[in-house]
Amino acid sequence: MARVEARRGAAQAVQLGMWEVFDANRTNMVALYDLAPRFVFYLRGEVERRKVIEREFSHRGKRYRITLKPTQLVASDGTTRDCYLGEREQIVEEVIRRLAGNRSRLTLHGDSKVRFPFTLNEVRRELERVQHSYRLEEIREAITLLNEVRLKVEEVDGRRSPLLSAAAFPVMGMRKKDDGDDRETFVEFNPLVADAIRTLSFHQAPYDLLMATRDPVARWLIKHVWTECGEAGDPLHQMTAMEIRRDSGMPEWKATRNQLSRITDAVQSLRASGILAAIDLEEHKRGQRKEDITFTMTVSASFLAQARRALSLSRDNRAELERLSAGRLDEFMTIDPKGFHRLRDGVRRRALGLPPAPDLVLGPVHRALV
Repeated sequence: MARVEARRGAAQAVQLGMWEVFDANRTNMVALYDLAPRFVFYLRGEVERRKVIEREFSHRGKRYRITLKPTQLVASDGTTRDCYLGEREQIVEEVIRRLAGNRSRLTLHGDSKVRFPFTLNEVRRELERVQHSYRLEEIREAITLLNEVRLKVEEVDGRRSPLLSAAAFPVMGMRKKDDGDDRETFVEFNPLVADAIRTLSFHQAPYDLLMATRDPVARWLIKHVWTECGEAGDPLHQMTAMEIRRDSGMPEWKATRNQLSRITDAVQSLRASGILAAIDLEEHKRGQRKEDITFTMTVSASFLAQARRALSLSRDNRAELERLSAGRLDEFMTIDPKGFHRLRDGVRRRALGLPPAPDLVLGPVHRALV
């Protein structure tokens, strides 16, 4: 068959069931993919110098290089313009990812391609719910850019072949509905995201905080602090302003003082929203010129506990998958409908902190024959 999906009586992919999110204030994130500086928030300067943008960033002690190539969009007057992924695309992708975490929304195509069907109106309604309003045409254009703008991620001092060379949504389809401007749509997730689903190498993130944040740098910082402090279990986290600039994707500004002020505002916004309990700033100067700032951030006890819980849930789900598949994480596995129901109930119980069901027997799992 061409795909594995939630059909009555059909075997269902184990990993797709474990992707489900049971809390409306949570979403799933893939650390390297989500923290890579894929978006262009400040066009002046960086794009004036060159159309192809190259950035270096650090993640978990390794250095990476990301290359961003624009695509051309044709306006209604026939003019063309070079377009990158910006804040609008970041928000639309985040909303699509959250909708994909609802029950039985993903389908498996081939042996490793994960697709998500939806409508533009569905995305528009969710955007409105989280206080981000875009017209249907703007949503359609954002999804088109997420399909056409390619990016390449490679290690600076490692393998020669890139870790990733694809668009956010490598495959996309739209079909206009008969009753208006809405479109039935599907997108195929980026290979890094699909691989993370297959191996359960993802964890939940605070969707409500991300959507409530109006600053793209602060939005990146929330995911960074959530992941770093959650994994370390340490409420203290240090970064310099220039590290935040580099890893979040901000270009280097000519006026360093203005850029430091801008980054300080982003860090301070996390304290205003209750994510950080305290911030200590140490300025670095050369003579009278301020060159950098070291931020020692103390995350709140509540934020740290939630981040730790999210990472713990991810580890528990992965351990359950390893047990069911006898350690075979190189392929998607399927299970019969009754077993899938019990599996989903176990994931739900772990997510909500409930005790496991007694005498839970899932039944055998098999390779996804597609």
